[in-house]
Amino acid sequence: MQTIYTSVLARRVHINNSFRTLPYEAGWASEALVFVQAEGSHPDLTLGIDVSPDGITWLPRVGNITLSKGSTIAEIPITHFGNWLRVSVDGASDHDPARVLIHAALKG
Repeated sequence: MQTIYTSVLARRVHINNSFRTLPYEAGWASEALVFVQAEGSHPDLTLGIDVSPDGITWLPRVGNITLSKGSTIAEIPITHFGNWLRVSVDGASDHDPARVLIHAALKG
């Protein structure tokens, strides 16, 4: 039987520049599905997932997923990621900010 766990990586965070979640240790999981939700108006946001062997040095792994201006939620699937994950959100600015919620659903 597989273990399933959902974790909140960012809760209603107001962003106005590039944003990265804190490192999340997920080495026990074999797959993750990250959900990025936007509350209210927001610009097109570019989403990605970075991976790390140690939670310090990062490599972009999944990227260029767009949460378009008219959408409220996007998903980012990832497998074969090692131990550490973090989520990147780009596209917000002082002129066009965003408020996001980020959840990771892990299975392994």
